Amino acid sequence: MRSALASGLLCGLVALSLPVAGAEERWRKVKGASLQSLFQDKEFGDGVHFAYHFKADGSFTGTEMTKQVSGSWRVKQNEFCWKWQRPPGPEECYQVQQDGLRVRLMLNGSEAWYGSPQKVP
Repeated sequence: MRSALASGLLCGLVALSLPVAGAEERWRKVKGASLQSLFQDKEFGDGVHFAYHFKADGSFTGTEMTKQVSGSWRVKQNEFCWKWQRPPGPEECYQVQQDGLRVRLMLNGSEAWYGSPQKVP
């Protein structure tokens, strides 16, 4: 009985991790003015680990794993770039892709950040 229950639970977990038929991902590149408006006056976060508020003046503030962060951001040659001031860091630039409400920042063809931008109340 215990083995059958464990097998059933395992099958259920595997089924939950499989993509739903017809739920294809349709990532598209975001560029130029669309890229600016995607982040400006929005909070970009994953709902758990980080949340950054990108302001119209080119600054950002937020939290990452409960620590306060801040810096500046801009759009440069169709890439989203940010420079961290707290903690200090070099400027990093990413290609941006969007699928509905989901956004990912790509670095060298790999996903570096994943979240959803939302209007700041």
